[in-house]
Amino acid sequence: MADTTLLDFVKEALARGESRERIFSALQKAGWPDDQIRDALGAYADIDFQVPVPRPRRFGGAREAFLYIVYFSLLGMIAFQVGGLAFAYIDRLFADPLYTENLRYVASRLRWSVAALVVGYPIFLYLGWRLATMRRKNSERRVSRVRAWLTYVTLIFAALTLIGDLVAVVYNFLGGELETRFMAKAIIVGVISGAILWNYTRDAERTADGVDWPGRILAIIATLITAALVLWAFSLVDTPGGARAQALDEQRLANLQTIARKVDCHRTYFDETPENLDAMTAALEERAARLPVAYGCTDETPSDPSTQSPYEYEQLENDAFRLCAVFDRGWPDEDTEKAPVARLASNRRVFKKPAGPGRACFDLEATDFEPDEEE
Repeated sequence: MADTTLLDFVKEALARGESRERIFSALQKAGWPDDQIRDALGAYADIDFQVPVPRPRRFGGAREAFLYIVYFSLLGMIAFQVGGLAFAYIDRLFADPLYTENLRYVASRLRWSVAALVVGYPIFLYLGWRLATMRRKNSERRVSRVRAWLTYVTLIFAALTLIGDLVAVVYNFLGGELETRFMAKAIIVGVISGAILWNYTRDAERTADGVDWPGRILAIIATLITAALVLWAFSLVDTPGGARAQALDEQRLANLQTIARKVDCHRTYFDETPENLDAMTAALEERAARLPVAYGCTDETPSDPSTQSPYEYEQLENDAFRLCAVFDRGWPDEDTEKAPVARLASNRRVFKKPAGPGRACFDLEATDFEPDEEE
């Protein structure tokens, strides 16, 4: 709302019968901004009464606080997610063999960022447009205390982030560790926090009427950059069908782990590998009804998560056995060398991930193991 001194002056001048035009002119000559003068005059109704009649305040309550809290919360989320996508792009552009990540984890992280931006960014733009329109229609909203407090809280975090970023740059420079990846990420953090700091500091001190063209241009540039990063992430993230196929293949590997564990249980307790999976399940359940068995030996024998058909099992010579499964897509984009799928006390069994879809078989050797002491 308008300055208290200004409101008191306008109230007294109106009470003495001065016209609004003369009051406006006098305050202009005194150096008051036009928008603040109009706010102060607008605080009193233009009706014929012995004393100035104040207008009711139609903002500043819970509704305005709700809009600004959601708006600035979305701003923080968007800044974080845009920075995350930009970091992922830097990691791909300047790949470092010392800092490799699991591609499945990276894809999952990118999906979260894309989902957050696809949902949150349009809402953020809409709220920004709506709040700006409300301020243009009633200029007194520009000095709303709710808006001022939330703006400066946001600026505090942006300033601290920018200062911390600069400290990290200087620290790494003194340590001789200014690598390309680090510098690129430091620049990204500096640009994001600096843009927030510049735009909202300027907006908090802005008193002019009309469209905020610098802010609008910044919003267009930010939208284009965000859209480019989202499209780039889409090129790396699986389609929903592809993601489901990958999850099913991961479950198939986990199921093979369970079956391999049970074959080892059968070898441990019966000194031979089972003839088939049904015979193995029946024998282990009969044993468990009489004597304690090790963990995992009585787990249900899993079937294919998609077709519900049993996995292929074949008894081989010398305690060897073969497990087969049909994979939907395999792991064409990963290093398909040995991937652990079974860890026991006495051995570490590994399967080689199939690089493509189709039937894949794994020849394994059953291993005896000692049950846990408490078992």
